Amino acid sequence: MPLKDPFEHLAVSLDLVTRFVSVFARCEYAMKETGYRRDDHGIAAPAWRKLQADARGWLTVDEGGELQGAIEFLRSKPPKIETFAAGWQPEPFKQADPIAQAIESATRVRHNLFHGGKHHCEEEAGRDERLVSAALTLLLAVIEQCPGDLRGAYENG
Repeated sequence: MPLKDPFEHLAVSLDLVTRFVSVFARCEYAMKETGYRRDDHGIAAPAWRKLQADARGWLTVDEGGELQGAIEFLRSKPPKIETFAAGWQPEPFKQADPIAQAIESATRVRHNLFHGGKHHCEEEAGRDERLVSAALTLLLAVIEQCPGDLRGAYENG
């Protein structure tokens, strides 16, 4: 008997999931190549908090634009965190800056997708698709606008 299709109950289109996960993975590679990396017990890991702190100084967000909408959605309706004690729960952001919060939310989107958090019933129809789309919009803007060589490493690495 064949295994059940893992995408059967996914609340997000396969094309969007594939694009988001691919962009996210490539972004993490580029981060580690350009100084946005940290030592995680001897293993090179992407330094998301450093990127969050830096991005608030250079990310340009046009009033009323797609990026502003993505940031507002990621901040106002962030993905929940799965806990052992209580299942899926809201989690406060670690930083007060709106851009840092949106980037943290985008990393939660990735974690939930990768670890299976999008196979459950949605709180509201279309929310998961909007979260993934908003996170993708934000990631692409961060990669494109970073004044360092993040874009170069993303494209050429």
